[in-house]
Amino acid sequence: MRVLHYVDSDELSFRVPWVDLMKELESKGAEQVLLCRPGGNMERAARERGVKTRTWRPFASSVPPVNLRYPSIVRSISPDIVHTRLSSAAAMAGWWGGRLGIPTIATLDKVAKSKYYLNADHYVSCSRWIKDYMVSLGLQSEKIDIVYNSVDIDRYRRDEGARKEFRGSHGIGDEERAFIGVGRFDSEKSFDVLIRAFAIASGDSGGTRLLLVGDGSLRGDYLKLIGELGLSGKVIMTDGFVDDVRPWLWGADYYVMPSRMEPFGIAMLEAMASGLPSIVSDSGGLREIIMDRGAGIVAPAGDVSAFAGAMSKMLGMGPEAAEKMASNAMTRLSDFTSGAVADKMMGVYEKVLRCGSPKK
Repeated sequence: MRVLHYVDSDELSFRVPWVDLMKELESKGAEQVLLCRPGGNMERAARERGVKTRTWRPFASSVPPVNLRYPSIVRSISPDIVHTRLSSAAAMAGWWGGRLGIPTIATLDKVAKSKYYLNADHYVSCSRWIKDYMVSLGLQSEKIDIVYNSVDIDRYRRDEGARKEFRGSHGIGDEERAFIGVGRFDSEKSFDVLIRAFAIASGDSGGTRLLLVGDGSLRGDYLKLIGELGLSGKVIMTDGFVDDVRPWLWGADYYVMPSRMEPFGIAMLEAMASGLPSIVSDSGGLREIIMDRGAGIVAPAGDVSAFAGAMSKMLGMGPEAAEKMASNAMTRLSDFTSGAVADKMMGVYEKVLRCGSPKK
């Protein structure tokens, strides 16, 4: 079985778990080839891991018929299946798939217009929530399998030496407790809720810190809010996106994801694998990850008071309770390993191939 993974992009935040999954699929007998735009971190990550990679820049992603180079590239690779990420890739591969006689599987991992996905033969959704959402837009439920995103647990397992080094270099004392939020600085991630909740939970205490890792259009607004709330000495914010978030996660004690809209949450898996007790909103797929198994605390999206209460609860937990929550999170992660996810994905590939190729 040869699978062509096509993504119409060059820079991807989820490149590491995706490449990890491709390598795991390869170990299970599915030959992997990546097609992406040239020059970005997606191409570099794949080539560094030894994944066969082709690059291509479409003429107009929104108009598949004019991209006559796409079918020639696909024919030269001769895949059994084309598996896409991102809506423009789904539209391109779906339109050409029927004409080439190659089935197309589209990953559903964000809120998007259904029109981009209508020509795909099958779908994998990163959560039940996003599946239900796309079904409400007209996609057929029976054509959608839920296959979660994966995380490399060993890669994110806490390094105590790196933790000590990070905290020392950022002036975080041994007795101080640090919350961390990771993601884009935009309205969907709701770091304004996190900042306001932290101001309440930390009070006048000098023993708590907040780490904000990311960048985006609301960066200036967040800096202003931090100043207005008198938190400048308590909040450490990155200058932009960081290539390796692990030292930041290892330097923290608790993870908070207050998103108003979160179809899944790969960053949540990375925090759990880093041994962090977590507080998440009840948005999208986050509750599916926690699943009321004592792996974290769920608070209503947008509710500053509820998040402040959850953060205060975390600060009041003893070491045994925190370790228990972190242990529960690690147990929950067994469903999100590259091996477990690859097994499910192989099942989807085999099912699609049994159904036969679409008509030309």
